[in-house]
Amino acid sequence: MVLTNKWAREIVVPIGEIVKREPLLAPAKPSPPMVGALTNSAPRPGTALVSGPLPPIKPKSPKHWTGEAQVGTDLVFSEKQRQLYSGRAKVNYLYEHFRNLFDYTFAYGKTDGILSDNRMYGSSKTDFDLGQKIYVYNLGGAGYDQVRKIDLRYEIGPGLGYHLVKLTNFVLNTELGVNYQAQYQSDHTQTELFFYRLAENSAWAINGRFSVDEKFEFFPRVEDWGKYRFRFESNLRYALISNLSFLVTVLDQYDTQPATAVTKNDLQLRSSISLKF
Repeated sequence: MVLTNKWAREIVVPIGEIVKREPLLAPAKPSPPMVGALTNSAPRPGTALVSGPLPPIKPKSPKHWTGEAQVGTDLVFSEKQRQLYSGRAKVNYLYEHFRNLFDYTFAYGKTDGILSDNRMYGSSKTDFDLGQKIYVYNLGGAGYDQVRKIDLRYEIGPGLGYHLVKLTNFVLNTELGVNYQAQYQSDHTQTELFFYRLAENSAWAINGRFSVDEKFEFFPRVEDWGKYRFRFESNLRYALISNLSFLVTVLDQYDTQPATAVTKNDLQLRSSISLKF
């Protein structure tokens, strides 16, 4: 057996001179030192000190998919019996300059046993940025409203948008396009017409708890601006805990030529609980 140390290169020990040999147990692996950790205590003897630049922090991968689910109820049990149930689901996909938003809503209710609300509408809007300010979009949607005598309504149309204001807590967009709308009503009337679409939408994060967003769409007929439709929606949110919020929604829809015995204006006020994911 040959041993080596600092003061002798070789120390030869004959095997016959060795009285006893035992297997050497593997030493416990020491935990690696924390790089960049701060401490007030002196290092232990024999502890290796790590110096040099900190390793780069790997950024989180961008989140392409986001969603939101809303559920609301309006219940009255008194001289009048009223039960209204509403819901909404939003799914948003974002990848660099491309965005797509799918939005689905429904409402169903009865007042004193008589149907007072039964509607559904789903839409899909795709945007693509052409630069810092300008983007193109395409909007499509379909649905029905039994109380307003709309058996089926669908629309589709492209357009051009402009990011008018884009701040950290406030955004405002304007849009101009064309829209083909078909509406089939239970009074046996139907319309299949082209409309212009003038729209704007904004979102404002007031503080850590409150935020508000709104959207307005105006649809004048191409051949007659005196006949038109519009939709307005505004949502006020109050953050409760984590991704849970309380939501108050105002929705107003107007049509200059509704079905027979149906009012031109349809105003709704709803409250719901929202969960983002």
